[in-house]
Amino acid sequence: MKKLALIIVTLLISTTGIFAQSQTCDCKADLDFVVEKLKKMPSYKKQIKGEKKDAFDATYQKNAAKMQNPISIEACYKMLLEQMLFINDTHSAIQINTAFLPENVLNDDSEFSEFKASYEFINHPKTDRNIPELKTELSQKHPQDLEGIYTYGENEKIGFYYAENKKDLIGVVLETNLKQWEVGEIRCYATHTNANKYDLYYYKTDTRSPAHFKSLSFENGRLWSYKKVGNTNNFEFADNNNDLTIFKQINDDTQYIYFKSFSNRKEKALKQFFEDTKDKLTAKNIIVDLRSNSGGNSKYSDVFLKLLKNKNVYVLTNCFTGSNGEQFTLKLLKNKKAKHLGQTTFGVIAYGINHGYNYNTPSGHFKITPTDMNFHKYFDYEGKGITPEIPLDFNRDWIAQTLDIIEADSK
Repeated sequence: MKKLALIIVTLLISTTGIFAQSQTCDCKADLDFVVEKLKKMPSYKKQIKGEKKDAFDATYQKNAAKMQNPISIEACYKMLLEQMLFINDTHSAIQINTAFLPENVLNDDSEFSEFKASYEFINHPKTDRNIPELKTELSQKHPQDLEGIYTYGENEKIGFYYAENKKDLIGVVLETNLKQWEVGEIRCYATHTNANKYDLYYYKTDTRSPAHFKSLSFENGRLWSYKKVGNTNNFEFADNNNDLTIFKQINDDTQYIYFKSFSNRKEKALKQFFEDTKDKLTAKNIIVDLRSNSGGNSKYSDVFLKLLKNKNVYVLTNCFTGSNGEQFTLKLLKNKKAKHLGQTTFGVIAYGINHGYNYNTPSGHFKITPTDMNFHKYFDYEGKGITPEIPLDFNRDWIAQTLDIIEADSK
């Protein structure tokens, strides 16, 4: 009997070897590599001076002291993030390359059972709240409250509730059809930064690996891909998301143009759109729709400034209008006849990525994307966004609201 037990124990050890302990990395080498890249960024050079540089260096020393021995990938990631977040630069990013739950493991029942016995799975953060009581409490929250029950795709319901400081929020799994997640596990932490902006530390759905996203607006029952149950209003998005550009004649006095992006990859199409519309913008009122504009090259946006110079311009933005889309918004608003409508923009405006280089850290577990373009003159909007002169209601079509405003202005 003892021999049989020994055989079973031996088999268990051998089959759970790859998941028995937390994956680790030589974090000190990664930290040095990341700091070297950060110091070359225009945003570092503009911001990290005086007391802030002292704090940056002190944080480096503090974290380096914790890295004398290999540490877990997530612990290392949090310290790398801490160093990077000294710099207010929404474009820059650091990601984890390593899947905590590889696809082949997810699709293999035997290996997946192994994973559920792993350090990463067992030690994943969980809420200390009673789930049935939490669901009842959150289901009674007012529709405008940030706390509440949210859908994430078609397979999950996530409960958001305030952390102890009553500013940050915690997102916990309330219901799930996904085998890689369990009720009570924490999916994300939303850290308040300013106004209605939050940075999101979250765990990817498929791989369960940690990730980080900056400057997300928590508004209209939406935080990124989390949407509040019962709130089906999506008027902050344009109806034409599959189109790169659109020109419409709405009525005799009003025309509409839409730009999804100003990407270099769309150079031919953007140049053609300019040629097609430059002689058509004849109405006195022009709606310029920049909702969810992902930015790009100013040479494709700024050619429209002269065409719109003497028009009554109504600029529409939402919380996903970013980068050159935001810069173009500010340039349009230099026109005294221009008005900004909609929702506060992303806040990813003061720096940029020209060459788009990503660098793997020495351990291979992380990838850093530093910025190399300097638009520091827009720094007041970095991580905050541009607030519209006229916020639009989330419960009615935004073009219809804009036309009402145009009509009122014409009286």
